[in-house]
Amino acid sequence: MFILGGYIFVLFLFPFFFHYLFTILLTQNNLNIFIITVGLFSKFFLILFTYWFLNHLKYNFITPNKQYILVILTEIIVLSIFGIIGYAAVDVTVSYSPFLICILLLSIFVLIIMNGIYLNRIYTEKMQYEKQLQKEKYIKQSLRLIQNISYDIDDKKHRIHWILEHIKHLNNDTNPEISKAIEQYQSKNTYQKLVASKNPVFDILISVKINRLQDDNISIKPFFEISQNEKYDDLDFIDVISEILDYVKRHNEITLHIKGQGIYTLVELYSENDFYDYDRCKIESDLIVKKKNIYKDGIYYMKFLLKGTDDDVRENL
Repeated sequence: MFILGGYIFVLFLFPFFFHYLFTILLTQNNLNIFIITVGLFSKFFLILFTYWFLNHLKYNFITPNKQYILVILTEIIVLSIFGIIGYAAVDVTVSYSPFLICILLLSIFVLIIMNGIYLNRIYTEKMQYEKQLQKEKYIKQSLRLIQNISYDIDDKKHRIHWILEHIKHLNNDTNPEISKAIEQYQSKNTYQKLVASKNPVFDILISVKINRLQDDNISIKPFFEISQNEKYDDLDFIDVISEILDYVKRHNEITLHIKGQGIYTLVELYSENDFYDYDRCKIESDLIVKKKNIYKDGIYYMKFLLKGTDDDVRENL
């Protein structure tokens, strides 16, 4: 309030000062030259003072978009119209062109429409962005809850596993039926460890996928070299990896290797046996830059290079 009040005081001080400075022009009956001289000098020194004032305060105007020029133009034209009408009202000898006023009013009308369209678009984009943030927030909260539940279930299954082992040890084959029932249960309910890459959405969804494949007699050994990054929690990214795993043949043991390479991610599957259904693998995704299958030194490889936020391919497989 103090700074604004001081600036408004200076705004009136400059015309007042130059009014007395150029009073000599009034004595010579040069009214028009007097008004123009006082106006130009007062505005020129006001601009210099404003420039010095802003630099002294080190104040930066933060505008979210350069389109605010529309608002500035509208305000300038409105003030110009008020200025023209004001001079005409104060001094009856001053005349103005009605055509000029109509042009200025028409410009204001067009600028107001443009401002409305632009602000409406900004508001729509903001609402969509807010909705997306809320959606991602609820998804992450739900997935963290699922992750906690999964850890709890996993811990209980682990305890059940060792309880059954203890029962089998106490039974000591005195009752073969008990040992057989325990072995059957353990074969169908093996202890499952969740993925832990510090990316919560990625961890829980990939863990669920790996565990489902394990139920289909597909043993996957995960090996991840990725850091904590929001791009790994992106649902489209996770869907691509899930779809890649859909083409693994049953009764196979493979290693899933995911490695971060800058803005790219290398997804690599390999095994000693031919494990992939290459003929049926037709994944349609804009995230996949390249895919390649290789047989080298007795190992079968299936490689996918996924892009991040940049469309340029930095390196090959």
